[in-house]
Amino acid sequence: MNDAILLILTLIIIILLGYSYYNYMKRKDLLENFPRFFQEIYNNCSSGMSLVKAVKNSKNANYGSLSPAIKNLCLQIEWGVPFPQALKKFGKKINEPFISRLIDLVNKASEFSPNLGKSMDEIYNHIVLTNEIESERSAALFPQLISLYLIYFVLLATVFVLFRFFIPSFGSVNVGFYQTIFSHLIIIESILSGLTIGKISEGSFKAGLKHVLILLFVGIFFIYFYSI
Repeated sequence: MNDAILLILTLIIIILLGYSYYNYMKRKDLLENFPRFFQEIYNNCSSGMSLVKAVKNSKNANYGSLSPAIKNLCLQIEWGVPFPQALKKFGKKINEPFISRLIDLVNKASEFSPNLGKSMDEIYNHIVLTNEIESERSAALFPQLISLYLIYFVLLATVFVLFRFFIPSFGSVNVGFYQTIFSHLIIIESILSGLTIGKISEGSFKAGLKHVLILLFVGIFFIYFYSI
């Protein structure tokens, strides 16, 4: 009965985590494609094209999850919506703080900057620098990610040794009681370790959902098919 409840709860957790991770990956795709979108606008503006025309020129390019919002932006411009207003709606539709800040900068530059090319260049350099810092941070934290995975597998190895060599030698010990305790421990450790890995490696607990799914899969396989 306990095993069935544990399995059902685990499946529910996996479904919820999978949905959350889908939303996280969609957000990540936006953050990865926006620099490409901005780079094309920046290149077009540098060649002498107006900002509005540069935006409209990018309508048919493939920017993943960002493409529908870009097409909507271009459609509003074609319908006669003022560019600053259309750009604000574009930022609200994306609803991503980092991108929204950049859109606000572009909006202000288009309205008030006497030298749009220079302002676009500064915004573009800010995006490049931010991406470089994020890449360096991820590379520096990779060894810690590996260490956390190793700690999890050490836990599984410890449980394996306990149930294969120590607990059976105690004779009258209630093995089922300890099986339940350690099964719950492995599930809890899978969730907490996965979230911690995500927070450390990518700065977001949602980023850890993929690690939670991996560790849960390994942990459940270990519980039901290998040791306890």
